[in-house]
Amino acid sequence: MNPVLRREVMERFRSRRAPWFLFAWTIGVGMIGYVAYLVSQQVANQVLGRLIATQYMGRFLFQAMAVLMMTAVVLIVPGVTALSIVTERERQTLPLLQVTQLSPIQLVLGKLSSSIGYFLLLLIAVGPVVAIPLLFGGMSAGDIGAALAMMLATAITLGSVAIAVSSRARSSRGAVAGSYAIAFIIGFLSLAIFLGELFLARPSDQALIPARGREFYSSWLNPYVGMVDAIRQPLRVPTDYTLTPFAAFDAIVYARQGVSTPAISMGGGFGGQFGVGFAAEMAVIQPFPAPGQDELAVRVRRGPVWTRTLIIYAAITALALLRAAFVVRAPARRIFLTKRRRNV
Repeated sequence: MNPVLRREVMERFRSRRAPWFLFAWTIGVGMIGYVAYLVSQQVANQVLGRLIATQYMGRFLFQAMAVLMMTAVVLIVPGVTALSIVTERERQTLPLLQVTQLSPIQLVLGKLSSSIGYFLLLLIAVGPVVAIPLLFGGMSAGDIGAALAMMLATAITLGSVAIAVSSRARSSRGAVAGSYAIAFIIGFLSLAIFLGELFLARPSDQALIPARGREFYSSWLNPYVGMVDAIRQPLRVPTDYTLTPFAAFDAIVYARQGVSTPAISMGGGFGGQFGVGFAAEMAVIQPFPAPGQDELAVRVRRGPVWTRTLIIYAAITALALLRAAFVVRAPARRIFLTKRRRNV
């Protein structure tokens, strides 16, 4: 086991604040899940019939918890990781780590593993709450696996970036501010860039989305869009469409293929109608659902977003870790040059 990881785990979980924060986190997630249950129940009773109400509640709860957990990744991981190296510098213990037999990359990976392990503990603590939607139906264990995989990839990326910022920062405030600034750009500003890309890069016919769809490159960076796209694979359009917490992100996923949803008015020469609020002409393989069919297969014109998101995150993670390892390495060359100048 990495010695840095062992020390960080012992120091983090032996503090007095750790159990209280874990307790408050579990209670908070449980309360939000209960509120989401009440909202989904109210919508299901007023809009949907009894046969599909239970499945809708399951989808609503799962999507609400997935958005909540991804938001927790964006808001918690940078703050937990940003202090990993800068505090060692402030306590003047970083030189002690530099002269050990650990390589710089081992030091950086130990810091990253301790932060990611702490966040995984938070996810495990609320695991029963997240698994409740399985009892209602409307989603599968594969959907949960895809959501957790994207959350883990996002956590590793943001943690790596935070460590790179922490290795260069001179104070704790600077490290936290820089880490949250980059997390805000990846998690939230990319959505604002998507809106700009949607309206400013409008085709000459003034249609927001042509019938064959359009690529939105800003969506490749956003973790929410990547998570929703991973859950939606293989891409299907529900015929009993009702607004859910994924509605805004579904609009981006479907718009790339040329399908419009009620969450965002796309326009663009669509023909036949199907379901509630969906419009398509050449985007759907079957223009109308078969009897008893609750989903329509979309003609895929562009590859999935989540693969592009993972490639970008892997590149960011590698560059951030290499940069952090280069900064925290022992300044052996400077010491050698100093001794040589004294001898001269």
